[in-house]
Amino acid sequence: MEQSTLCKIEGYYDSANKVIYLHLMSGFDACQLANICEGLCDSPDSQTYHSIWQSQEHQHARAILYLFSISHILLVVHPGCSFDISYVRFFRNLDTVRLKLQPLITDILRGFPLSKEWILAGRLCSPRVLFVFETCTVDLDKDSLSAPVISRSRGQKTPPLKKLQHAIEDQIYHILRKSRVITNISNNSLFAVPANQEFVYVKPEKPIVVNDHANFYLGLLRDSCSMSKDGDSPRIHSYQLLRQSSQSTSLPANGHCRDVTTKSTNQEGSFKTFLWEHIETALTKGFDDNIGRNPVTPIFELPTCDQWTKVAAKLYDFFMTDIKDSKARPYFNTLKSLLEIDSRFSEGRCGKVMPIAEGAYQEGLPKHYTRSFHLSKLAQAKHVFALHARGPAFDKYMKQLEEHCDRIWKNGRQLCEDISLTGNPCILELHRLPSTNVAAESEETMVRPIKSHSSQIRTKAACNCGRKQADREDPFSHKAANYEFYQSLEHSCCEKLEHYTFPVFMSSTADAQAGHIGTTREEVTHHPLARKESGKLDSVTAGISNLSLALSLGQSGASDVFAHTSHSLNQDMSDSTHTSAVDLGETGHAGADHKATDRQVSTTEYLPGMVHSNSPVGLLPKFSSWSLCCLGKANSYSPTQGLDQPGFMHGSNYLLPWDMTVKADKEKWPTVNETSGKKGKNKRGQKSIQETEINLRLYLGCEYECPRGHRFFCSGPDKLLKVPGTGPPKDNANKLLNSDMPLYFPCHCRSSKGYMAQLMRVFMTTPEGPVQAKLSPRIQPAPMPCPIFLPTTDGPIKLPAGGLWVLRLPYIYLGEDGPYMIPTDQQHLNSCRLLKGLFGIAQPEQ
Repeated sequence: MEQSTLCKIEGYYDSANKVIYLHLMSGFDACQLANICEGLCDSPDSQTYHSIWQSQEHQHARAILYLFSISHILLVVHPGCSFDISYVRFFRNLDTVRLKLQPLITDILRGFPLSKEWILAGRLCSPRVLFVFETCTVDLDKDSLSAPVISRSRGQKTPPLKKLQHAIEDQIYHILRKSRVITNISNNSLFAVPANQEFVYVKPEKPIVVNDHANFYLGLLRDSCSMSKDGDSPRIHSYQLLRQSSQSTSLPANGHCRDVTTKSTNQEGSFKTFLWEHIETALTKGFDDNIGRNPVTPIFELPTCDQWTKVAAKLYDFFMTDIKDSKARPYFNTLKSLLEIDSRFSEGRCGKVMPIAEGAYQEGLPKHYTRSFHLSKLAQAKHVFALHARGPAFDKYMKQLEEHCDRIWKNGRQLCEDISLTGNPCILELHRLPSTNVAAESEETMVRPIKSHSSQIRTKAACNCGRKQADREDPFSHKAANYEFYQSLEHSCCEKLEHYTFPVFMSSTADAQAGHIGTTREEVTHHPLARKESGKLDSVTAGISNLSLALSLGQSGASDVFAHTSHSLNQDMSDSTHTSAVDLGETGHAGADHKATDRQVSTTEYLPGMVHSNSPVGLLPKFSSWSLCCLGKANSYSPTQGLDQPGFMHGSNYLLPWDMTVKADKEKWPTVNETSGKKGKNKRGQKSIQETEINLRLYLGCEYECPRGHRFFCSGPDKLLKVPGTGPPKDNANKLLNSDMPLYFPCHCRSSKGYMAQLMRVFMTTPEGPVQAKLSPRIQPAPMPCPIFLPTTDGPIKLPAGGLWVLRLPYIYLGEDGPYMIPTDQQHLNSCRLLKGLFGIAQPEQ
């Protein structure tokens, strides 16, 4: 907002009377103040009203100084009925700056042919200041305007209005004298008031009794809607009359209400008489407002119109224009400082409170802390500052407080706020990672130390095969969680074991990049393992599981149950031979529907996360988050002793038996009865046929591992395997085959925290017989919608015969939106699971 539009001076020259009238328009006028507020609403800048008002007040003061230098008489108009005491401080500040500017004004006036007194004084005279009050406090009735009041002391007749004016004159005079704004010698004062003439004028009012309210308000409405002859804005006298009428309504002595309103009488002659008395004095003999015993010759100049115009134009540039490197600039800054008393108070108050607020921030600060802790301490400091700080400097110092607290936090106190994949923050100071590209670092980050993330939280975990345990650092990347930790134990434990190699990305270029992981709905629909193709395998598994349950019950003495169900089970097996390849005389391959679709694997783009059902087709990860290795021969597992590995809870280290009966061609398996143990012998009285039934037993297990290193198997989705004494367990693997196994299971270790164990390994023995074992792991780590995580998209994993295999599952499941953590809600926890259909059998490839 331009200052020229906020403060301006209008002029009128009365050539007949040789008088020049000036009118100062500034923010102290109601109309101009309304324009300022309207400009604030339309202005796009962020200036506050207080800053604009300070600038306006400064311009107003400079304009008043200018008028005191070129005028003989000044009128101070009050819209109310009492003297504004703030003028006392305003006049004293103007007088202080006027005395400092007087030598500079003298230098300017030396360039004009003026009198010596004018040049040395820097002004025409000590101007008179007259006070005009537009509201009368005397309740004047119809006859009191002309009825005088008889003074008892002197017997003089004084009208009430004159008596009010004299009382205000005495009040103003005493105030100005006590504050030393005016003195005995008017030449040394900013202005003077006449000693023997009236210098206060109160506009009189004439009461009018309103009998007809309707006609009265219609008249006000006509006055407000009428336009002046010269096209000015609508007159507002009607509003003033209405407001005055509400203020001057009185109650007569008889108790009856009388509707009285007031209307300004035509007092132009009275005001003209009041003003013209002083103008005539200036035009004739000049002003002599000095009082005291030793009279001093007053300074009074009556210039010509040409002289006054030239001097006024030059002084206008001096007072109202900001010139760089001007000698008056420091004095105008002093004036601005004197006027902004509220700003100086606010500056001092806020400056005193700042150290207290900063102390509140620094109290109890740790060596390093996070942004959330910083913001909480900053809010505490701002609250302390807001309790004591006041004034327009509040926002400025509040911003300084925020900047200062930010500097304290960023000056070596920032805590690394990276969150581990298990939800724990890094507790080290802000640092760089060893793998950071130095060329891309800024000067600010180059000074940070190089460290790896650490939450100082360690858990105990076993290696890929489970034969060795070690402390695991809280992982901050899925590579550290699912690959690097197990690779560090590979050299000392699992390196010499037989491993299944999962497909990974093989780069053909040095600048391989991560592929785009966004997939379309069509791509997800045609993903090989995203389709519902496991129905056949599930039906085969269900049939074999029912058979296994029957065999187990038959071994324990439940021959009646076995005899009752043998026909239906054999019928189920015969019905499923075409789909499950259990009939080993057929030449079809089991799981043919799971063959991976032919596709081109990318050698320039890799999969940045883990393989799941929504992964783009043709992209492979840089490393596998899964591991599959063979611990040894199948007969190396002892059903009576269980697995001999560290960390297992007592009685929870046993695999569960899976019994099955398969049909085989006797010509292809002549000695199968000898290799299959007691269950392979023919029953008495049974005739020898080309196809023979063979009983096989596999051992399965789903191992859970808690953060403290405790390990155990579960015999079902809701039951922990517990074998008292020595094995083998009484349970079988039926629930493992037919049910979804939970991904998380409560650990029974003695801890107040109640640790949750995670499904980490799957064990399976593959028999020496006419079958081939298959694994189809599918993990759902969160409630739907959630991708299904897979070790590979090439279909089920076929295991060689005669081995004890262990599949290590990922520790962290990383999706497109981040890691899937353990849910806190029990209902969501039940949705995290290993989908059924993990174990299967098929005819071995010829």
